[in-house]
Amino acid sequence: MTRTHLNWQNIRHYIWLIGAGLSLVAAFIFWAVTDVQELVIEEDPIEEVQVQIQPEKVAATTNLGSLENAVRPLEMTTRVVASGNHDPEFRGSKFLQANQKNWTIELFRVTDEAVIKNFLLQQPERNKFVYFRLSGEQQAEQYVLAYGVFSNEVQVNTALSGLNIKLPASVKPAAIQFGQYVALVNDMGSEELATNKELYEVKLKSAPLPIIDESILAQVKSGLAAIGAGAATTKTTVTTKDSQGNVVDVQRSQSTVKPTVESNPKEAAPPNPEKKASNHEVTDPFN
Repeated sequence: MTRTHLNWQNIRHYIWLIGAGLSLVAAFIFWAVTDVQELVIEEDPIEEVQVQIQPEKVAATTNLGSLENAVRPLEMTTRVVASGNHDPEFRGSKFLQANQKNWTIELFRVTDEAVIKNFLLQQPERNKFVYFRLSGEQQAEQYVLAYGVFSNEVQVNTALSGLNIKLPASVKPAAIQFGQYVALVNDMGSEELATNKELYEVKLKSAPLPIIDESILAQVKSGLAAIGAGAATTKTTVTTKDSQGNVVDVQRSQSTVKPTVESNPKEAAPPNPEKKASNHEVTDPFN
């Protein structure tokens, strides 16, 4: 009887478990069938804000041209001093304007001025060389080395054919007129600067030497000999003894006294050859 009761109780538990599972499955099917609407995400639209341009602010741009009265345009007539240490052969706009109708031989162009300086150091005669700096808005900064100043094209071509300057094979000198450089040069030359002005030469003239009287030299020599012979020599000896009379220390000194030289060497007294050096011996007074 008891066993039958337990079996029935187990069957009832299984029935409840199966019923709960069927209920769960039915609920899931019901949710899947009824939930057919799609998820809709609502967003708040951003309102476009248009910036209204005020007419009075736009009208203010018409007064931009009035700045020309306060800020003047750049004047290209102002000459500048090129920075750096230039050689005396450096020339500026003043030299080119004075020789704009003349011709020269352009040897080469470089961007480093030190190349031209080293080249000029190797030339024995530098008085015919000049160089200048080219600069401008559409012109890269360059240094031009030129040779000579010629009045016409014939002279410059003649000098170009007989040019005796050692240059690399890639360098081709050409004849050119100074007027082509005037618009590209705005420097002051070395001849205009205070530090490179022409130095003055000092010429020295020879002057005759005074005649020396031999008799005066003989008198001076005889006077010097008399002074040397008449010098008196004094020798001093200091002897130190102890309480028993034994000599402990001996010190010797010698001094020379020269006589006063008179203005006239002839009136000076002749030296005494028999005068001898006097010896003075000083002993310790306590012994």
